[in-house]
Amino acid sequence: MKEVFVDTANYVTMLESFGRLESLSASSPRMGLGYGNFGLGKTFGLERIAVKKNAILLRAAQTWSKKQLLEKLCLELDLDISGGSGRMYERVIDDLRREPRIIIIDEIDALLRGEKIGTLELLRDIHDETSIILFFIGMEESNAKLKRHRHYYSRVVELVEFEAIGAGDVGKFCELCEVKVESDLVAYLARKYPNLRQIRVLLTRLEKACELQDITSVSLAAFRELGVENGKG
Repeated sequence: MKEVFVDTANYVTMLESFGRLESLSASSPRMGLGYGNFGLGKTFGLERIAVKKNAILLRAAQTWSKKQLLEKLCLELDLDISGGSGRMYERVIDDLRREPRIIIIDEIDALLRGEKIGTLELLRDIHDETSIILFFIGMEESNAKLKRHRHYYSRVVELVEFEAIGAGDVGKFCELCEVKVESDLVAYLARKYPNLRQIRVLLTRLEKACELQDITSVSLAAFRELGVENGKG
């Protein structure tokens, strides 16, 4: 498949959400949460937005402590990591006040657990002291989990629920395929596999199968005959 970024409906919705946060005054809470099932293009979209917005993008881990989070932020901001957590926190706050940066935390579910709430609270403190935009991305349960922390959730002004991939997005991905994917196959993939990860795997298998048999165009009937869904190709 061609390595071209696809502006999916979910990506456009998320980009618009960031735009609304940027339009808010510094005195307003400026937190956002995007949530949904796997394979809907969340991570690819985040990487694209991080580049466009010069944002700091971090992937939360189960092992994160407050100190590790501060070290990661210091490294992203080219700040000294010596002197312990207190000194690092001061440096991060001072730097973000001088030159605000959006902070995006992917896999926020890792911090929505009892023993990790302190690390989550640290992010809230940074948001409150600097008025930066703080955006979380998580799985479909993350909205309900974050809602339990009312003092935190009250700051979330942008909620983006990622939708299942539609026929339009599937069509865009099929256009990246090295073989022509006919309309009946596009419709079938959109109906049965509303998930970009699964579709990428199937299209990659399809390309390999078609290359072996010198096929340049694939209908639904040909797709089934090739046995791509069964792992062939």
